[in-house]
Amino acid sequence: MPNTPKVSGDQGGAERRRSRRRTVLSTFSLFVVIPKKGFHRLSIRDVSDQGIGFELDVEGESPQDFPVSTGEELSLNFYLNQSLYLQLKGKVVRLESLPSGLRTLGVEFVDPAAPGMKAYRSFLQMLDEIIDSAKIES
Repeated sequence: MPNTPKVSGDQGGAERRRSRRRTVLSTFSLFVVIPKKGFHRLSIRDVSDQGIGFELDVEGESPQDFPVSTGEELSLNFYLNQSLYLQLKGKVVRLESLPSGLRTLGVEFVDPAAPGMKAYRSFLQMLDEIIDSAKIES
């Protein structure tokens, strides 16, 4: 996986970002919880230095059950396992509806100096090292 940063908005279908996006493997037990939504384990799609992408809706939920809009700020709990989490704050920069009717969010972090951000960046550094050197059994 190249270390080329990607920034959204590129022409021709290619995607470019300000920071490297890391796709999250399902073998990790990572998930996000939005406290004001309740304790719903929201699947993470990707992580980057600038933000996080995740599924907003859970099965059986409609968009009207938890309305959200671009520009809205959300408190997030980024779970590293079943009980260990980092408190982060982000602004919704992307809101997409999937063919299934479920929505995904792209959230950009709003306070890079927040206490949880140092730990989050350390986690990303560890993830990069794992991606560059680990093997996955199939």
